[in-house]
Amino acid sequence: MDDAVLPPRPAYLLVTARVSDPVKMGAYARALAASGLYARHGGHYLFIGKPVAEMEDWPAGQSIVCAHFPSRAAAEAFWTDAQYQNDIKPLRDGAGEFHIAIFEGA
Repeated sequence: MDDAVLPPRPAYLLVTARVSDPVKMGAYARALAASGLYARHGGHYLFIGKPVAEMEDWPAGQSIVCAHFPSRAAAEAFWTDAQYQNDIKPLRDGAGEFHIAIFEGA
């Protein structure tokens, strides 16, 4: 058996959103961008927005954010960062419906 330690797999933070208050979402997005939190945890956006082609049964008004992180630990560190949880995330309260998950890459 090979005892070599494998490098961490990349991770992806996926957010699906149905925004009901674009003003609140704008304030949240500006604060998040200004914070530098994604970069601090090694993350960056892969894409943000609504689909350019809805292929099958896409929910109306649904948009997605997909961010890449170097590892699951880095993605979780971003999500649990006190600045994000206490100062930034509350800005989107009441701004819509959000579903968030972290996926590991191959």
